[in-house]
Amino acid sequence: MRKPGTVLRHLIAVLAALAMAFTLSSCAETDVEETDPVANGVNADIGPMQVRSLLIVAAAEGQPGRLLGTLSNTADEPTEVIITDANSEVTVTVDGGTDYGFDTNVHQLPTVTEPPGSRVPVTVTVGSESAELLVPVFDGTLEPYRQYLPPGAPSPNASETASDPAS
Repeated sequence: MRKPGTVLRHLIAVLAALAMAFTLSSCAETDVEETDPVANGVNADIGPMQVRSLLIVAAAEGQPGRLLGTLSNTADEPTEVIITDANSEVTVTVDGGTDYGFDTNVHQLPTVTEPPGSRVPVTVTVGSESAELLVPVFDGTLEPYRQYLPPGAPSPNASETASDPAS
């Protein structure tokens, strides 16, 4: 036979355990995972300059490559940005508080040292600060990049046909 208070004590213990579990679970810190912004190019913050989605479009290794991406100047005054690869240098001045898009401002590197699908080491310098970035190289295989292939670059979809004038 049970003692009269045993059932009540068990019920109180179960309710206390549930209340404690509920209280502790509501105090748990939510783990918010930070994610990188979705972009095909690379991003960096160098001094007052925000480099966003920087990439190169080139038909092949050894061919000219066009820079794409955006530079955002968070300073109030114009800021000079120097983009350097193994063979060349591009200098751009971005007005204070503005964005500079390489989609509408054409800048080319004379020779890309890696094939499309690779990454090219590029140094971006702003004032006394610089960052070494591994910038992806795209070709015109993807439709959105085809229009940015440097002039005279062979189309990745073009097939060469040779004709023999003697035949």
